[in-house]
Amino acid sequence: MVFYPLLIALFFLSLQSSRQFLFFLISNSVKLVDFHSFTKSQTDSLCLHIDSYAKDCGVDITYLSSPKTNKDELARAAFDKDPSRTGLIAAFSSVELCRTMTVVSNHQTLKLETASRQTKCKHYYLYYNDVEFGWMFIKIQTWFPYNVQIYINGREYLFKLFDKNNINYEMYHN
Repeated sequence: MVFYPLLIALFFLSLQSSRQFLFFLISNSVKLVDFHSFTKSQTDSLCLHIDSYAKDCGVDITYLSSPKTNKDELARAAFDKDPSRTGLIAAFSSVELCRTMTVVSNHQTLKLETASRQTKCKHYYLYYNDVEFGWMFIKIQTWFPYNVQIYINGREYLFKLFDKNNINYEMYHN
């Protein structure tokens, strides 16, 4: 699996607080006045990378107009067409609500400052049939702080682990 270098760096940093976010910007020589152009450039680069990655895996990214669309159901339908396939199975993008970090004007001090806010941005969902973990997906937010969520089905992982070690098991209900 290919990960975007900025995401890896941000994965280890908690940029959810204004102070940590400001520290990140300062340590990367990003002036507050340049924040929006910097972030747009990073977001465009991230989106191009994900689009290219999906294309290299032979998967088209489907835009979903509603974030309520059952993405897992669509991904499993794509998987059912070729159940022996491993790797990236399906990819979706959707505009959804999220918590982002931004730079805003403080009207009292007449200075720029960092702030957290609820807004909408594009998210990617990458669904995998992973050799080791089984069915899983990654959700990537395309605006600061570029939150990444990795969903792994523990039951699927155990199936893979038991099968790999020739351990007999019986599956019951959830």
